[in-house]
Amino acid sequence: MNNRATVDAGPGYRALFEHVSDGLLVFDPETGTVRDANDRFASMSGFDHGTLVGRHVGNLLSDGWQPDAAMRELVATARDDGATVEWRLRRRDGEPFWVELSASLAELGDEECVLTTVRDVTERKRRRDELGRFEELVEHVPTGIFRAKRDGTFVEANPTMVDLFDADAKVDLLSTPVEEIYDDADDFRAFFDALAERDMVTEKIRLRTLTGDTFWGLITVCRFEGTDGETYLDGAIKDVTETREYQQVLEEQNERLELLNRIVRHDIRNDMQLVQGMTDLLDDLSDDAEQPHLETIKTRVEHVVELTDLMDELMDALVSEADDDLEPTNLSFVLDREVREASSSYPDATIRTRGNVPLVEVTANDMLRSVFRNLLNNAIQHHDRDEPTVEVSAEVEDGWVLVQVADDGPGIDPGRRETVFGKGKKGIDSEGTGLGLYLVYTLVDHYGGAVWINDNEPRGSVFNVRLRLA
Repeated sequence: MNNRATVDAGPGYRALFEHVSDGLLVFDPETGTVRDANDRFASMSGFDHGTLVGRHVGNLLSDGWQPDAAMRELVATARDDGATVEWRLRRRDGEPFWVELSASLAELGDEECVLTTVRDVTERKRRRDELGRFEELVEHVPTGIFRAKRDGTFVEANPTMVDLFDADAKVDLLSTPVEEIYDDADDFRAFFDALAERDMVTEKIRLRTLTGDTFWGLITVCRFEGTDGETYLDGAIKDVTETREYQQVLEEQNERLELLNRIVRHDIRNDMQLVQGMTDLLDDLSDDAEQPHLETIKTRVEHVVELTDLMDELMDALVSEADDDLEPTNLSFVLDREVREASSSYPDATIRTRGNVPLVEVTANDMLRSVFRNLLNNAIQHHDRDEPTVEVSAEVEDGWVLVQVADDGPGIDPGRRETVFGKGKKGIDSEGTGLGLYLVYTLVDHYGGAVWINDNEPRGSVFNVRLRLA
């Protein structure tokens, strides 16, 4: 039995039918049989005209749709004179696509039919779905999101924003002038003045809730022109009160550390230098029996002076970490200087550079000198021979530079190579050899590098320092 229907339409109808920019589909409202389709719909679906005519309109639907129910809905919209529905159709190659259908009843060839305009809205629906997901994210993100006008009135706010400012309802917040959420009106004016000059501004400002409580907020606001010609401000506010209070505690602790450092550096060091001078005077006055005791005093005094130097450097390193003052630093200049100074301080030791130090800059700061000074001092002071030999080398490798300080001392047991830097129990009470190597680890870690120990051949240790090229 042939279900194809013949549409008796004149040439005017056909010409109009084919020149419409949207797809057109004609089907029987009772049986759902397609009676006609224009070339635009055939191109959209991938089916040729002959294949479309005679098919049930429901066969064009994507999997998961109920054909009869969908057709009844479309016929009902046709009777409602112009209502639209969305269907998910399937192209000839099986690819699904979304269309918007606008249907109306018509008489063609003395038979009632449904004349349907079909528009591909796949891209529009994708954008709409993405916008819906974005709006859902805005609704649930734990950061206050808002939109305001340039005159300082709120337009929209998410639930977090409402909670952040202790509003009973969104309408209460939206009816509050933006200026009133600033604890200081001068901050409000300064922020809006900055927005007049820049498209985006980020500031940490003290804010006030609708109930009068205050908190520190990190505000980022972007200025843009809407399609209506209005200037809007889209912004985000995050409560950073705890971070701010923690920062204040750190600042107070740094002040105490600086005071302690001044006491250590000036008072204790000056007293030890005085004791050191007195022991030099006693050299001429003491007899041979007293000399061992005098040497012990000298050694202890030198150790205390060395500790004050290390405390000074460690304090500088801690301040450096807080300030984040990393900059390109000339590696060869720093290494050459420290090798010369170490050679001068330890005349019985042989300290030399193997090969040429690369003329490169690394990411560090002025404290880089302390890294190599302490490594050289450590190699000499913990040596088990009267004439130590220390060799320094450096080479560039894939955006990094590897500096090696090799000695011919007793070496370091593999089980202790992590603890010598004081890792895991940082500070004076660690199992490390002292503050010097802890300082080395702290600085190199701050520079984004790494430090580790290997065996030297035939004896001794190699301290490796890996630094990032600037």
